[in-house]
Amino acid sequence: GVELDNNDWEKIGYNLPLLVNLQPAGKYLGEDFYRAGGVPAVVAELIEHGKIKPALTANGKTLADNCKGHFTSNADVIKPFKKPMQKKAGFLNMKGNLFDSAIMKTSVITDEFRQRYLENPADPMAFEGRAVVFDGPEDYHHRIDDPKMKIDANTLLFIRGVGPVGYPGAAEVVNMRPPAYLLKKGITSLPCIGDGRQSGTSGSPSILNASPEAATGGGLAVLKTGDRVRIDLKKRTANILISDEELAKRYAELKAKGGYKYPKSQTPWQDIQRGLVDELSNGMVLKPAVKYQKIHATFGVPRDNH
Repeated sequence: GVELDNNDWEKIGYNLPLLVNLQPAGKYLGEDFYRAGGVPAVVAELIEHGKIKPALTANGKTLADNCKGHFTSNADVIKPFKKPMQKKAGFLNMKGNLFDSAIMKTSVITDEFRQRYLENPADPMAFEGRAVVFDGPEDYHHRIDDPKMKIDANTLLFIRGVGPVGYPGAAEVVNMRPPAYLLKKGITSLPCIGDGRQSGTSGSPSILNASPEAATGGGLAVLKTGDRVRIDLKKRTANILISDEELAKRYAELKAKGGYKYPKSQTPWQDIQRGLVDELSNGMVLKPAVKYQKIHATFGVPRDNH
């Protein structure tokens, strides 16, 4: 196979425009997208502008052969390439002392979010804020509406212990709503960061899939509520604003405590998962699985068991 990392996904995909006006990044529903031409119409538009190479597909024809002539019947649902909803709408691969890799979903950055966090003339496409850290979704739901947390519009919400090992299985919980008292003020989203996943139907512009996760000793494990954190989309960085000495001290303390604590396995399958699974940045696959490729040619047809 061809090895791809998150840098490759950013390099290939970030500069592609957002053409489909579909929830949560737009206003239409799936059936509207289908009636407007669906995936073939989008692919045809991208091919027309040289963004997809003529690769062979499973039916022996190229993408161009399969999608030729499938242009949209509704240009408000599937936008023209030169009049996109966003000019750049792919994933960003974020790095720093919080993690080695995490993905930001830029296609759902709303005007409200952009104006509040990304349009400071003195510091464009970057923001800093106070971290509030939750250890799993139960902790989040228990405390998010507590005024004692002092969550405001400049707060960054973090959730950890929800990755491939910590949850286990990487839960879809990174998209966290603001406290109810902020929602009443019209603040509908805060920066959300975590070592789990979120649904593709979520409208939260989160930074997720943080790797390594807290449960395996990643930087989220030493983050504390009250820390200042800087996110810089231009530099693709996410950092706790503490000294290297303080960071090293926290890691030493974490090691002395036996690492980040997460819930015990409740089934044998969770135990197996935790013992073999890789980080989200490596696909959350079982580590030994990558050697089992082209099985028929390399290992032979597996034996029947009955």
